[in-house]
Amino acid sequence: MPLNSYQKMCYKRLGGAAESGATEALKASLESAHIEMRAGVYLSCAWLNTVLTAVVSTAVILNLIIFIQLDILFITIFLLIPVISTVGVYFYFMKMPYFKAKSRGKKIDLHLPYALNFISAMSSAGITPTEIFKSLSKQDIYGELKKEALWIYRDVSLLGQDIISAIKGNINRTPSTKFKEFLQGTVVTVQSGGALKPYFMSKADQYMRENRLVQKQLIESLGIMAECYVTAGVAGILLIIIIIPLLMIISNQGTDQLMIMYVFTFIVIPLIHIGFAVVLSSMSEKV
Repeated sequence: MPLNSYQKMCYKRLGGAAESGATEALKASLESAHIEMRAGVYLSCAWLNTVLTAVVSTAVILNLIIFIQLDILFITIFLLIPVISTVGVYFYFMKMPYFKAKSRGKKIDLHLPYALNFISAMSSAGITPTEIFKSLSKQDIYGELKKEALWIYRDVSLLGQDIISAIKGNINRTPSTKFKEFLQGTVVTVQSGGALKPYFMSKADQYMRENRLVQKQLIESLGIMAECYVTAGVAGILLIIIIIPLLMIISNQGTDQLMIMYVFTFIVIPLIHIGFAVVLSSMSEKV
C-alpha cells in the first residue's frame, strides 16, 4: 500500500532510527493484523505522533495555567495531563497491532468451523488445495478467513510459490491458533503422503463439535446475565426508587435524600445499563 505524505515525512525524519528499533514482535503483529506497512514506517509514525501529542498537550495546559488563575493542586493535576496523554498515545500505537491481530484471530476462529465444511466439500469433489484456497478467498461470508485464504493464493499465483510453501508462510502470519493448527496438519498430511479429504472432513467435524460446545456455554452465560440484569438493572432499581422517597418522608431530610436520588437517577442507573451493554456486546462477538 503506498504511503501518504504524512507517513513519508515521518519515515524521512525518523526512518533510520525506527528501522533499527523495530522489533520482531512488532513486525509479526503488523503482519498478523494485516497492517500493510513496514515496521520502520509504522514506528516512525508512532514516534512522531507521540512527540506531537506531548508538544500540543503541554502548550495547551501551559496556556490554561497562565491565563486562568488556579491553585497549586489544580496546577499539579493539569501538569500531569501531558504526561498521561503522551504515554497513552505511545502505548496505543505500540499495542494497537497486537490487539488488532488478536481481534482478527477471534474472527477467524468464529468462521473456521463453517469454512472447513466448505473446504471438505470441495476436497470431496477432487478440487486441488490451490483451487480450494482460491475459491475460499472469494467467499465474503467467511470474513477474515477469506483474507487468510487470499494471502495463500496470492503467494502461489503472484509470487510463484508452491502451495506447501505458501501454507507454511501463512502459518507464521495467521493470528488464529486453530487455523495455524489446521494448516500445520495440512502440510504434515501432504508431506507424509496422506489423503487430504479424510483430514479435512475430520477437522471439520472436530471444529463443529467444539463450536457447538462453545455456543452452548455462551447461551448458558447469556441466561445468567439476563437473570443478573433483571435483578440488578430492573428489580433492584425499582426497589431503590421506592425506598428513597419513603426515607425522605420518614426522616424529613428532603434535600439530602433528593440529592442522592439525583445521583442515583442520572449517574448510577445509566452506568448499570452501560455496564451490562458492554458485557453483552463483548459476549455477542463470539456468536
